[in-house]
Amino acid sequence: MKKTLFLLTTIISGLAYSQVGINTANPQGSFHVDGLKDNNATGVPTAVQQSNDFTVTSSGSVGIGTTVPNASAMLDVNVDALAVGSKKGFLGPKVALTSQTDGATIPSPAAGLLVYNLGTAGLGYVGYVFWNGTEWRTFNNGSLAPGTLGSITCNGVTLSPGTYTAGTPYTGTMTVPYTGGNGGVYPAQTVGPVNGLTATLAAGNFNVGSGILSYTVSGVPTASSPTLTTFALNIGGQTCSATVGAGAVIAPGELVYYHSSIPRKTTSFLLSQFLNDLPVINNTFRVDAFITAPNAFDSSGATTNFDPRLYNITTANAKVWVSEVSTHTGDSHGANLLIFPNNYAQFDDGVYLTYGRNETVTFDITTADNKWYRVYYALRIDNKSFTSAGNGNTTSDSNTLDNTLEVFVSIQRLY
Repeated sequence: MKKTLFLLTTIISGLAYSQVGINTANPQGSFHVDGLKDNNATGVPTAVQQSNDFTVTSSGSVGIGTTVPNASAMLDVNVDALAVGSKKGFLGPKVALTSQTDGATIPSPAAGLLVYNLGTAGLGYVGYVFWNGTEWRTFNNGSLAPGTLGSITCNGVTLSPGTYTAGTPYTGTMTVPYTGGNGGVYPAQTVGPVNGLTATLAAGNFNVGSGILSYTVSGVPTASSPTLTTFALNIGGQTCSATVGAGAVIAPGELVYYHSSIPRKTTSFLLSQFLNDLPVINNTFRVDAFITAPNAFDSSGATTNFDPRLYNITTANAKVWVSEVSTHTGDSHGANLLIFPNNYAQFDDGVYLTYGRNETVTFDITTADNKWYRVYYALRIDNKSFTSAGNGNTTSDSNTLDNTLEVFVSIQRLY
């Protein structure tokens, strides 16, 4: 009977004042429930008192944990006044969708409908998804369609750090470029161990078009660089043999520059006898040259005394394909070469190099792992004791002792 009287009183009060309060005689909206019945009889409840309230305003907005929902929100759930350890979250409806286009589990879903997919039916993705009018998508608008790729650019794979040592724990990142992504999802992946190393990839979405996959490579290596490690990748309908561990590599499109100087020499020599930091291609081939002295430093005539060479600095045979773009004579000493350890291949029988005449060398090489490089040599004798010959075209050298050989090399990765 008392409950009936209370309800009648509440209804009559609501009709009289156009506000209904439950557990409060001081409603703050058209409908107001004071959960703990702890609000003051007058005035605005404190934030702590509002934390257990439910309010519907005259504009139709609903506040939970607040009697003053934000004017821009139809529903404002506020837990600011709840103590740490007592705060609560929003729990949406849970469903098990059968596919990214499932329109039957929830019949005729409205665009923008939000649910939490359990991943226990055909759609394996676990998390909140929304219906965009034609399919279910992730919060970041990622497609949940199975991901596919056009190709994996295996010769563009890089590892950072680029080397590892047997017995020393290693953690690095292997980046794998791809093209033709459809924006769909790909599952988590674990490849290996190979040489004690395992490559792992977190689940995600491919880009539409080109992109990069980032694998975490970790473990205790059983081999040391430059011994290679090859991970057999199979993702997005494509396969790839990702080979890493050779050391730092030049990325596709990257151009690497080198310059150094050598004082005048009176006997013939290799550049690497005096320059220990010459560029190395693919951690395998040192870009070097043999110089015939002293004519290179002292002569102003047409003397061919610069021989470009590639040295195999590894302990294994290394195959390389050479195609010359331009040299002094266009000489070629083999296009399909197997270079033994600590041996070299020479690509011209002599290029002009004197203080009166310098020529450049350009050639392309492709390596066994299908990387394509263009190498540029521009060596010159710097005649520092310059005097004019009188015709504006040639020079003479009053003191050959101060001449230097200036070494310029650039390497561009074309593929």
